[in-house]
Amino acid sequence: MVETAVPRITEDVPADRSVDLSRAHFIGIGGNGMLPVARVCAERGFTVSGSDNRTSERLKELARLGASVHTGHAAEHVPEDATAVVFTHAVAQNNSEILRARRLGIPVMHRSTALNSLMATHTAPIAVMGTHGKSSTSGMLAFALARMGQSPSYAIGADLGTPGSGGHASGANGVFVAEVDESDRTHIGMAMRVAVITNIGYDHPENYSEEGDHVNAYEECVRAGLHEDGTLVLDADSSGARELAARLALAGDGPRVVTFGRASSADWRLVDVASDGGRSTAVLRGPGGQEFDLVLLVPGAHQLHNAAAVIATLDALGQDCDQGVQQLLCFDGVQRRMTQAGEAAGVRAYDSYAHHPDEVSADLAAARSLVGPGGRVITVFQPSCQSRLDTFDAGFAKALAGCDEVVLTDSVRGVTPAALRILAARINQAGGSARHQVPDRAEAAGRAAQMARPGDVVLLMGPGDIVGSGQILRAALGELVSVAA
Repeated sequence: MVETAVPRITEDVPADRSVDLSRAHFIGIGGNGMLPVARVCAERGFTVSGSDNRTSERLKELARLGASVHTGHAAEHVPEDATAVVFTHAVAQNNSEILRARRLGIPVMHRSTALNSLMATHTAPIAVMGTHGKSSTSGMLAFALARMGQSPSYAIGADLGTPGSGGHASGANGVFVAEVDESDRTHIGMAMRVAVITNIGYDHPENYSEEGDHVNAYEECVRAGLHEDGTLVLDADSSGARELAARLALAGDGPRVVTFGRASSADWRLVDVASDGGRSTAVLRGPGGQEFDLVLLVPGAHQLHNAAAVIATLDALGQDCDQGVQQLLCFDGVQRRMTQAGEAAGVRAYDSYAHHPDEVSADLAAARSLVGPGGRVITVFQPSCQSRLDTFDAGFAKALAGCDEVVLTDSVRGVTPAALRILAARINQAGGSARHQVPDRAEAAGRAAQMARPGDVVLLMGPGDIVGSGQILRAALGELVSVAA
């Protein structure tokens, strides 16, 4: 879930933060962070409407739940009897629907405020935060709890299976699992019984100056929002998370802290970590001599790290950890996090949402574990935007040098050809191979197909519309099979 715009719109929520979502209108309702919240509202029986720039299968599913969804933004889309108009910071101040809400006196609120209100009706609100791994970790946690009979509600910034499946209202008021976004600092003020921080690193330069600024924001988030009897589940391998734990310990008034990771100091420690052929395994050692054999059917050692966070959280909730480990055996991932996008001509394609150098490195390592004998990793990389590429270009170059071939393509937000050439040169200087800069996404996927051979893995990488190139890639690979025949 990525929302990296600089905050501009001021909320109209009353001082007591009372929120009425019974007739909510969502601007940008199809967004990864917005749609799950809208779906929870719809499944609770609220009247839901919204607008988005384009339609999708995810929005069609929301419409089937009774939501009124409009394509494009227009003032008349906002119902006169709306009780709230919900926005994200990707929405402009002069958006016609924002202006109409102001004229009608309808409260205008950020998505995080709506989410916080939905979580507040549950006895165990859980916020999953962090620079990386939020969607996978919250998806795993919701999946395990559901299969353990706990009937969780959840709002996750990625589909768990079918389009639009990242949100669910169970009808129970126990556990609510929420992926909470830190990009625009709206995690500060979220009320939580358990806070899970998967890691803390530098990201979102438009809103943070450096890693320490992130630590400051998380400290404020925990101190302001975590229940006095709550638990903070922290990554022992992250320098930023360790700094947060040290600050809380020094003050002497912090919450109960439970750590996970590979570090010898971790309360829940991963050892014997391995990932091969799409299967990831590790031994997880917990407090009191507990020991579990973790087995995941999703590629990548980083997913074992996420699973350790899940087991630590289940333990904090008083759940049966052994049963949780068993349920994770059936977890097949959340969409676009190294999920298979097809196979043809002996070549397998995967979707990757990676848009930070650390995420690129993690997904490339996962892809390397999937290649056949003599196989290569070929990546079609789509930067999310020019400003992000300007900030992290050296990191992207070093990370992308870890695959065998890179095809660079343009972003929906526009990346200059010169910037792609510079990134290609840096990848080559770092020991990689970036011979192709193809601005058109469809052509870029076709170029990757032309280079691929049996045993290779092709990644469609980036948070933008590169995911739509999967069908084009499969068709191009199929044509190669026909020609070869």
